[in-house]
Amino acid sequence: MDTGPQAFRRSGFRPALVRRWFALTRRKIRLLQAGEVTAQGPVLFAVSHPPGFLPALAFATALERPVRCLLPKRLARGFMAGFLAPGLDFILDEGKSPGSEAAAGEALDTLAGGGALAVFADQAPLGLAPDGGSAATAAALVGRAEAQRAGRRVAIHPVHLYQPERGVASREILIYVDSPLARLKPQGPAPSDESVTQDLAAAMESRFRENAFQLLPVDLECFLNDLTEILRSGLHEEWASQPEWKQDVEGFSLSGMTSRWVEQANYLHPARLIHLRQSLEDYRRLERDCALRELEVGQAGAALRSVWRRAVLWAEALVGLPLAVYGLVNHLATVLLIAGADSLRKDKRHAGANEWILRAAVTVAFYVAQTYAMAHWRGRVYAGYYAPSLPISGLYLWRYWRLVGPQARLLLKSLTIPGLRKKINLIRRDLLESLDRTSKLEEEKASTAR
Repeated sequence: MDTGPQAFRRSGFRPALVRRWFALTRRKIRLLQAGEVTAQGPVLFAVSHPPGFLPALAFATALERPVRCLLPKRLARGFMAGFLAPGLDFILDEGKSPGSEAAAGEALDTLAGGGALAVFADQAPLGLAPDGGSAATAAALVGRAEAQRAGRRVAIHPVHLYQPERGVASREILIYVDSPLARLKPQGPAPSDESVTQDLAAAMESRFRENAFQLLPVDLECFLNDLTEILRSGLHEEWASQPEWKQDVEGFSLSGMTSRWVEQANYLHPARLIHLRQSLEDYRRLERDCALRELEVGQAGAALRSVWRRAVLWAEALVGLPLAVYGLVNHLATVLLIAGADSLRKDKRHAGANEWILRAAVTVAFYVAQTYAMAHWRGRVYAGYYAPSLPISGLYLWRYWRLVGPQARLLLKSLTIPGLRKKINLIRRDLLESLDRTSKLEEEKASTAR
């Protein structure tokens, strides 16, 4: 079987198709490099990101050099994946013998033949390092490939990949190709192959923990504190609904498994933590807005606490709105003239008696002018009805603006509080379910490792 670099791309059509698809879906791929990637010779890209078909597509088409990605076969299901994976020469691991042995042999032949191979974090061991993780598997592949190449070194580039989660505004996929691992020639007696593989795996794990996209320690600590608080609030609400439950949430903290998962996800999948952190920020923002609205409504007094008074306010706010609009139309010119004159005053203190007399005179003058205009256009009968409606609508406009308006606004706010509470509970439930799923996955991994 031809496994040399010339066979890695059977056709340039499918990589071009993938690039066009990324462009049409507005997924921009930004490649960041700490140094040049060698154009020739064997290269292993150790990607500190869980395997996925979309990250593999992004990485395989981002580099100029052809790269074969090692993926579990379960991630390449469906028509489109079945069409693209062969064109990009992906190596698919079936997850069981003899499929895993065949995938391991193909990956080994790729490195031994001078090609480029990408191995993702949490990759299945392929039977090469049953007691280790993806770093041990990658190190075992490198060791065997170098043995086949008579000791000639394989370049190892740690890669950090950031793939935004669903619901995040940014759709940009970031790929940071780090500088290659420095591998010094050992001094003294030649170490065993097992020792070299272990040291190489440890070096990869160490570089994984230096993920360029991870949260800073201060931000990670704040995230853990916020996560603890939301869990406490969820437990408090659940226990408060049970009258006979006497346990409280004082002293509650995250389990060791959850804390370890958060620390591991920070360098293996930082996008997931950033998505959870955004959900926490949305939760805190909604909690703050809801508390402020409840406080504002609560300070309104008995006017909003009494059902009958609230009904009367709603009735007046709805029925009196046309009359208030009628008053606003009749007094719009007067209000604009008085407001313009007030803005030109140098002394911004409260208006004195003379100014109030002047405002009243201006208002009466407008009443006379409007009544005369109505008599001229519609006749004296209409003017006779229109003239007394001017001061009445003006007084009601003042009442509606000063009294009914603010209370109606508070009534509307009180209607939004249940919706906010529903959103808050939904975000909290999603976070708790996500943590519960994660805990179960970690328990399954731990039991499988035993």
